Amino acid sequence: MVAAVPFMLVFRFLHILAGVLWVGSAFLFVGFIGPSAAEVGPSAGPLLSVAVKKRKAAKVITGLGGVTVLAGWILWLHDMGLYGLGTWVTSRFGLVLTIGAALATIAAFEGSIGVGRNVERMVDLVDRVVASGGPPSPEQEAQIEHLGAELEKWGKIDLVLLVLAVTAMSTARYW
Repeated sequence: MVAAVPFMLVFRFLHILAGVLWVGSAFLFVGFIGPSAAEVGPSAGPLLSVAVKKRKAAKVITGLGGVTVLAGWILWLHDMGLYGLGTWVTSRFGLVLTIGAALATIAAFEGSIGVGRNVERMVDLVDRVVASGGPPSPEQEAQIEHLGAELEKWGKIDLVLLVLAVTAMSTARYW
């Protein structure tokens, strides 16, 4: 049992720290940065370009989600090994953690594809518009509008999934 203590400390630390940073980043971008950038318009382009291309914000957030989910499933497998699959998943605690894990896993994939990739596409498109020195063409304007709508939709879905996952995991022991 002593060998399990460092294991649990390391993986819980990774899971919780990466999760806090992941959910906080998602909240910041979906709740404030994205809507502010949409409201400001093209003048937000340079800031977003630096955040996404130079600082790799979308990739870092995706990485945080991956570390959170991977560490979480490792912890889940550890506990399932202690109690047995049937006992673990049918216990209220195990079931609620499993639901939270599934929601977080979906959020990680959906966030990577629906948010992360679309943010990068949007920044690339806006950078091309800025480089052209003129206003966006009607086609580019339509693409910007479409990507903005996709980002808003997938960002909100991602945030709801993350809040539900955090709620499940933070309350699992009390069910």
